[in-house]
Amino acid sequence: MRTSLKLLVLLAIAVAAALLLRDSSGYFMVVTGDERRTVSLAAGLVFIVIAFFVFYLVFRLIGFLMDAPTRIRTWNQRRHTRKDYDLLERGWVELLEGRSSPAEKDLTRLLNRSRDSGRQALASLAAAKAAHNQARYAERDALLLTAQSKAEGNPRMQDAAATIRAEMLLEQGESKQALALLEPLAKAGGANQDHIQKLLLRGYKQIGNQDKLLDVARTLTKKGAIDDFEGRRLIEHAGAAVMKATTRDSWANTWKSFSSAEKTMPLIALAAAEKAQAAGHADTAGQILETSLRNQIDARLLNAYVQCPQEQVNARLTKAQLWLEKDENNPDLLNALGFLCLAAQLWGQAERYLTRSLKLREDPRTHSLLGALYDRLGKPTEAVKHWRFASASISMLPVVAGEKYLPAADTRMDPDGPPDRKRNDAQAEAEAEQGDAAPAKAIYARRPETDEEYFDSAPIPGIRAEELNEKP
Repeated sequence: MRTSLKLLVLLAIAVAAALLLRDSSGYFMVVTGDERRTVSLAAGLVFIVIAFFVFYLVFRLIGFLMDAPTRIRTWNQRRHTRKDYDLLERGWVELLEGRSSPAEKDLTRLLNRSRDSGRQALASLAAAKAAHNQARYAERDALLLTAQSKAEGNPRMQDAAATIRAEMLLEQGESKQALALLEPLAKAGGANQDHIQKLLLRGYKQIGNQDKLLDVARTLTKKGAIDDFEGRRLIEHAGAAVMKATTRDSWANTWKSFSSAEKTMPLIALAAAEKAQAAGHADTAGQILETSLRNQIDARLLNAYVQCPQEQVNARLTKAQLWLEKDENNPDLLNALGFLCLAAQLWGQAERYLTRSLKLREDPRTHSLLGALYDRLGKPTEAVKHWRFASASISMLPVVAGEKYLPAADTRMDPDGPPDRKRNDAQAEAEAEQGDAAPAKAIYARRPETDEEYFDSAPIPGIRAEELNEKP
């Protein structure tokens, strides 16, 4: 569009100049020495325009010839750059496809032929990744050293080299070396901070540093850099581990460091309640568990909640009944109520809660509690039945139908003495029938009659039977 407008403007100017010069009586006179040459104004203007274009083309040609070496150099550099980019692109595509061996070959070729230090550093890092995927760690380390040397003077490339090296060390299980590279990068606050924090999270998880793992998980979850469910799971497990590692005197300060949302997480609340219980603060332990249970009914928390001193049973039973009004068909909550009723010696309510829990879900713990209840009530048959169900559920034993007890063993054909009694009697009768015939070689050594009850049919260690038979 712009070109068309330019042509229209030039055409209008040409038409206007032609109309003006058509009726013009002006002329050009060129004086050279004694000669005078006169031409019309139109011819003179045309000559001037043609001369201008001729001189312009001549000077452009001269400039082009003088700039030819630079142009050739630039063209050659562009050609090399294009080939470098082609190799780099092909190597990265092969690496992303999982073809590490051809990727390493192309990237190493790029490293050897490229004249740009930045592309050499990038090719070295990618080739190191390909070598790492093939478990060729010696070549990987050599390529990483090359990348670091090529990245001198380029801070971003140096950070990238350190990050990639740390990531590969984490995959290899060298967590301490990886963290030594990552922690300075995290303090510097580079552009890839989220990625570094994720690598730190992985490293702290490998070495079991729960304190730092908790801090990094909080940061990433708050920024939305990781999935919310994964972040909450990491915070819960790390927080519980930190809570368990506290001493009897410092657990309260650690508990205060958690946020309100973190205090309701089941594992953290359970660990804090255990610490409070161990420190002799049963009321505090109950409050911690109640806060978490109001947010979410959890079987682990209920099992800890029902383990309380006798003077707190009624209060906890009342609160558990309020929770049941909101969730009437929760088998774990019914089981906990049955336990508390047993502790409070409310036999009827305990039976009702436990029976309702069994209707909703078969559970060995519920059967055990019912067995204990019926044993207290003097119903041994019912108690034994529920204890059997509980034992079969826990031990994965088959339920035998039919007889309640195994039948007595038939001992009518059993010997009335030691295992070899019949055999010795049969051998003595055979020898008596043979009379003066040569006695057959005995297999076992003979003992006096008084020791027959303790006779062992096995040969005496270290003595061969032939030696015993040859004795007079």
